[in-house]
Amino acid sequence: MDEINHGMKVFKMLKQTMDIIRQKVQDEFKEMNLTATQAILIGTLANNENRKISDLSDSMGLSNSTVSGIVDRLEKQGFVERVRSKEDRRVVYVNLSSDIKKKWQNHFNAIEKIFDESMKEGTQEEIDKVMEGLETLTQLIHRRKK
Repeated sequence: MDEINHGMKVFKMLKQTMDIIRQKVQDEFKEMNLTATQAILIGTLANNENRKISDLSDSMGLSNSTVSGIVDRLEKQGFVERVRSKEDRRVVYVNLSSDIKKKWQNHFNAIEKIFDESMKEGTQEEIDKVMEGLETLTQLIHRRKK
């Protein structure tokens, strides 16, 4: 029974943390009319262009169909574009549109600043605890997968 309680407590804490992060991201991108998930996808592309839907799905932890739908909506808004590979016409990459690259950098810098300032509020010991805890959680989950 204790294992279930610990597992659910960790799950709830992670959900609360992700809800806070999602809200901060959404607030920053409100003027661009983006959801947090759309902003995360754009952020993923900003760091690594020429991504296939399957690559984006893997990095975001979402299904191909979900990511494809997000890309469809972003493409209609002019944020991203699909580009066929010159080597293999069956392969389609997703890239940021040139207009969005400049806007994105300003917003991304603002979000990065929010989280950097939050981390500066903590002592080195607190930051080390957070990092150690997250690493331990990741190891426990990977261990369970096997």
